Amino acid sequence: MNDSAIACRNCAATLAPGQKFCGACGQRTDIEPRLTMREIAEDIIHALTHADHSIFALVRGLVTRPGHVAREYIAGQRKRHFGPWAFLLITVGLASAVILMTGVQWFRPFSHSSAADFLQRHINLVILVQMPLLAAFCVLLFRRERLNYAEHLVLAAYASGFRQLYLALIETPLLALTHANTADPRLAIGYFGVWFGYFAFAASQFYRGNRLWSACKAVAAAILAQLATILLSAAFLALTGGFGQQ
Repeated sequence: MNDSAIACRNCAATLAPGQKFCGACGQRTDIEPRLTMREIAEDIIHALTHADHSIFALVRGLVTRPGHVAREYIAGQRKRHFGPWAFLLITVGLASAVILMTGVQWFRPFSHSSAADFLQRHINLVILVQMPLLAAFCVLLFRRERLNYAEHLVLAAYASGFRQLYLALIETPLLALTHANTADPRLAIGYFGVWFGYFAFAASQFYRGNRLWSACKAVAAAILAQLATILLSAAFLALTGGFGQQ
C-alpha cells in the first residue's frame, strides 16, 4: 500500500501517510491488492520462525523441558509458546505424509484387509484419537493434581506432537530404509520404550509432587492409552470384517 491510501484493507480504519500498521486491527498496511506467492511464502516463514513462539523454539523446548513448556502454557504464557493444538496438527500431518510416502505398513501386522488399508490411509485419525485418551487417563491417575481435562490435554498434545515428530523424522524413515518388519516385537519394544520414557520425563516436570512417582503414573497412562487405541482399532477391524483375508 502506498502513502496515498487512506484506509486499512482489513477494517477500513483511516490511516496516516507512511503508517506501517493499522492502529485499529494491527494489520500491515503494505498489503498488495492481489495475493502473491511471495506473500504466502513470507507468511509461512514468519509463522514458523518469528520471535520466541516459533515452532522451532517450541521443538527445542520440548526436547529438554516438555513438562515446563506445558505448565507455562496453562499458566497463561500463551504468546511465548507455539500452541499445542497447531503443533499437534502439523506433526500429525507430517507423520501421516511420511508414512504414506514411504509405504511403511503400520497396520499390516493386525490384518491384511480393506479395513487395515483404510486405517493405513487415515492413520492421522488413529493418532489424533489417542491424544484425548491419554489426557483422560491422566485425569484418572493424577486426579489429586486438581487440574481440569483441558489442562491435561495441553501436556498430552505437546507430548503427542513431539512423538509424531519422532515418528515422521526418525522412526518411519529408518524403517523404510532398513525394510524392517513392523510386526517384529523388538521394533515395538524400542519405539514404545522411547515414547513411554519421553512421556514419563514430560510428566515428571508437569505434575507436582514426587517426580519418580509422577513418571511411573505417566507410563501407566501412556500404556493404557495405547491399549485403548489398539482395542478401538481392533474393534473397527472386527466390525468391518477386517480380520478376514482379502
